[in-house]
Amino acid sequence: MATTKTLQTSKSLGIGAEVLRRRIGRAFLYILLSAIAIILFTPFILAFFGTFKTNAEVIAWPPSILPEEWLVENWAELWNTDFGGLPRPEGATSLGLMAGLFSFFVVFLLTGLTGEEVGKGIPRRIGLSVSILLAVLAGLGSAAYLSLRFNPHTIMLWTVGISVTIFSLIAVGILAISRPDWRRVILSMLGSLALGLVVTLVFEFLANTAGGGRFIRWMYNISLLSIIRAVTMLIFSSMAAYAFSRLKFPGKGLLFGFLLATMMIPGALTLIPKYVVIAKLKWVNTAYSLIIPSVVDAFGIFMLTQFLKGVPVELEEAAYIDGASFFQIYKDVVLPLAKPALLTLFIIQFQGMWNNFLDALLYLNTPDMWVLNVALSVFQQQYRTAWNLILVGAMINAVVPLTIFFFFSRYYIEGVSYSGLKG
Repeated sequence: MATTKTLQTSKSLGIGAEVLRRRIGRAFLYILLSAIAIILFTPFILAFFGTFKTNAEVIAWPPSILPEEWLVENWAELWNTDFGGLPRPEGATSLGLMAGLFSFFVVFLLTGLTGEEVGKGIPRRIGLSVSILLAVLAGLGSAAYLSLRFNPHTIMLWTVGISVTIFSLIAVGILAISRPDWRRVILSMLGSLALGLVVTLVFEFLANTAGGGRFIRWMYNISLLSIIRAVTMLIFSSMAAYAFSRLKFPGKGLLFGFLLATMMIPGALTLIPKYVVIAKLKWVNTAYSLIIPSVVDAFGIFMLTQFLKGVPVELEEAAYIDGASFFQIYKDVVLPLAKPALLTLFIIQFQGMWNNFLDALLYLNTPDMWVLNVALSVFQQQYRTAWNLILVGAMINAVVPLTIFFFFSRYYIEGVSYSGLKG
C-alpha cells in the first residue's frame, strides 16, 4: 500500500515537473519573441518620437527616445507645407473622372441585375442596342466634359472617351450574358451614369479645394488613387480568376500559361515602352496613367485562381440548377466565399500603390499631382536639415497601410494560406 502511494506521489511530481518545464520554456519563448519584436520595432519608435523633437535632437548621438521638449507644432508645420502653384484643371478633372467612372462601373454591376428576363420587359435586341448606345454616349460625354473644363489635346479626348466607352461596354457585356431584365438594365445604367457625373463633379471640386502643392492635396491624391486602383484591380482580377478556375473555353491553358509568363518579365524592362505609350496617349501628369493601364494584374489573377480552385463546385452547381447565371453565381456565391483572398489582394494592391514611387515619379511631375512618396523625396531635397518634419511625413505615410494591415491581418493570413502561396 505504501509502495503504491509512493509510486503515485512520484508520478505526480514527475507530471508537475514536466508541466513546470513546459511553462518555463513557453515563458522564455514569449520573452525572447517580445525582445526581438521590440528590437525590430525600435527604429519605428524612435522615428515616432523624433516627430516631436528639434532637428538637433533627431541627429544627436547617442539617440534619445523621448524629446526634451514636445514640439507638437511639427505636425501642423508639415500639414501647412505649400510648394506653391495652383491646382491644374487637367489633374483635378482626371481625378474626378476616374472616381466617377469607378462609381458608375461598380453601381451599375450591383444594381443592373436582380432577376432573369420574364418576357414582359424590353426585348433583348432593343435593350442591348440601347445599352450599347448609352455606353457610346458615356464616352462622348466624357470627352465633352473634358472640353468644357479645359482645352485638352485631341488625342487625350479620343483616348479618354474610348476608355470610358470600353469600360461601359464591358459592364453591359457582363450583364448581357446573364439574361437580365433589360428595362432594369437601362434604368440602372441611366442612374449609374448620373451618379458617376455627380461623383466626378464632387471629387474634382475636392481636388481643387485641396489646392496645388500642399500636403493635404498629396494625401488626397494618394488616397484616391490607391483605393480606385486596388478595388478596380480586385474586380477585374476576380472575374478573370473565376473564368480560369471554373469556365471551359478554347485556349484556356495557353492563356493562363502566357499570363504566368508575364509575371517573369522584370518591371524595368517595360518601363520605357510603357512611358512612351502613356506619353503618346497624352496621359502624363494625369490620373489616367496610373489607373487605366493597371486594371488587371497577373499576380492577382493567379492568386485568386488558386483560391477559387479550392472552393467547392457543388455550391455553384446548386445555384446554377436554381437558375442563376454565371454573373449571379460570381456575385452572390463566389465573392462571399472568396473574402479572405479578396481582402488579401486588396491589402497587397493598396500597399503597392501607396508605396509606389517609381511610377508616380515618372508620370506625375507637377506639385498638384504628386503623391506622398514623391512629395517627401522633393521635400527632403529642399529641406535637408528639417529631419523632424521629414519624419512626420514618413510616419503619416507609414501609418495608413499599417493600420489597414492590422485590421485585416487575419484575412490576409487566411488568404495567403488558402491560395497555396505560403511557405
